[in-house]
Amino acid sequence: MCKLEFNELLSLIFGKKIEETTGEVVENTITETECPTPSEKPLEIIEIEMKNVVICLDNGHGDNTPGKCSPWSACKVPPELPFREYAYTRELVKMLTPVLEEEGYEVYQVVPEEYDVTLAERCSRINKKVKQAAAEGKHSLMISIHNNAAGNGREWKKAYGWSVWTTRGQNNSDKLAQCLYDAAVEVLTPLGQKTRKDRSDGDDDYEAGFYITKGSNCPAVLVENMFQDCIDEVKWMLTDEGKQALVEIHRRGINKFVEMMNW
Repeated sequence: MCKLEFNELLSLIFGKKIEETTGEVVENTITETECPTPSEKPLEIIEIEMKNVVICLDNGHGDNTPGKCSPWSACKVPPELPFREYAYTRELVKMLTPVLEEEGYEVYQVVPEEYDVTLAERCSRINKKVKQAAAEGKHSLMISIHNNAAGNGREWKKAYGWSVWTTRGQNNSDKLAQCLYDAAVEVLTPLGQKTRKDRSDGDDDYEAGFYITKGSNCPAVLVENMFQDCIDEVKWMLTDEGKQALVEIHRRGINKFVEMMNW
């Protein structure tokens, strides 16, 4: 190491330097005007106004659920697009949770486990949380997050589009579903993505007897976030744009519903 490098190192570490002509160690003083001063701008503290609403997020299936994946993941049918519904829905829930918390909602993840949990247990967890929330003067809603499929996973299909499902009949679940559908149109249309709807009963949601929506004691819907056996949609879902868009649909839709209900 040369003398200049050693002097600079000593100066930085100990605040001292060696006088090159005499070899004497002297103090490396810094004047008051040279001292760096901390920013005078105070740290900004962001206060989140909490809402009296609990969002129950149910991610579909588990790592032990057979099928529920792209044809590549199921049978190595090209193109190489690995996709498993249980993993993708959990990723969406993990992304969505802090977004909703920043909006002031309490978020309850129904199934934090990686493995599948029975529908009866899922509903039991949801209803326990709903009852607890009601005792605290809070409202609740439930969204079960899934991906759709048109076949048995052995071949790629042509079906496409985002959709939302409720139980049969008209209730507040239909209002939640419509808010989510409207948000999906707003978010997906500019991105060139599609939605699916069933107008047979006057609104845009599909109706079925899904256990998770029938068994939840609150407004409850099941969302099919595109098709896992459609090549173009899987490609898009795996992008950052796709993931962020699906998260944004839920954020907007929930906000629309809560405002509509005056919660």
